[in-house]
Amino acid sequence: MAPTVGEPVDAVLSRQLEELAHRAWPPLRELRFGGWMLRESAGSSRRGNSVWARGNVDDVAAALAVVREFYAPVGLPATVQITPVSRPSGIHQALDTAGFDDTGPTDVCAADLTDLIGRLAAGAPGDARIGADNGSRGTNLLDAVLLDAMDGIWLDVAAQVLETFAGQRNGTLRVLENLTVPAAYALCALDGVPVAVGRGVVDGDWLGVYSMATLPAARGRGAARAVLARLAAWAADAGASRAYLQVEQTSTAARRLYAALGFRPVYRYSYRRSTC
Repeated sequence: MAPTVGEPVDAVLSRQLEELAHRAWPPLRELRFGGWMLRESAGSSRRGNSVWARGNVDDVAAALAVVREFYAPVGLPATVQITPVSRPSGIHQALDTAGFDDTGPTDVCAADLTDLIGRLAAGAPGDARIGADNGSRGTNLLDAVLLDAMDGIWLDVAAQVLETFAGQRNGTLRVLENLTVPAAYALCALDGVPVAVGRGVVDGDWLGVYSMATLPAARGRGAARAVLARLAAWAADAGASRAYLQVEQTSTAARRLYAALGFRPVYRYSYRRSTC
């Protein structure tokens, strides 16, 4: 389990991963208030529409009043992302007092990229076969490809699983248009039918894994592994040596998969949202 607020954490690595995640999902609009960054992205994703409490503010109550004023005109609740390295140190108690609820924890996990590629190559019992032998079509064959940009098929698969590509699609596409780091999109088909997608970004020596989605009927067949394998190979070719991803605490199957692939929790964050 990842360290949470009040527990020992690798502060340097945690701050680095938050910086990486910010560049991997840049907000459409931002406002700096003291050491905080207020982010708004047309409602697309919680990260893109929350405060990054990366530094100190002189008065938390006054800062929260500014936060409410920032989000009110666009019809969004005042929301603050809380990590073990959020500032100031008493911010979680201040949010309790101000009536901010907790929308549930997410773990940020990291892995060695070479180790990840090796584990992916080893496969897992029950996985469909990976290859491109046309004579084997119709026999549980996985075929994953890498795209330079999202196409209609990729978006259609993602939208069936991820709200960011369904009801929040317009804002999401605008966010991804603003990326300043290299990105790639993996699409996996099972017996010729698209069933899984994922998005990767390379920032320095890190691969960031995002937008992992597998259609329910294809889960447990190795599609997510095939997507990760494509993204990991692409990132290694680009010079990356480490990988990170975010997984919600309630995503039991995903957590098992990522743990088996060598991802280890670094820290835990949650979103605190104003209820008044």
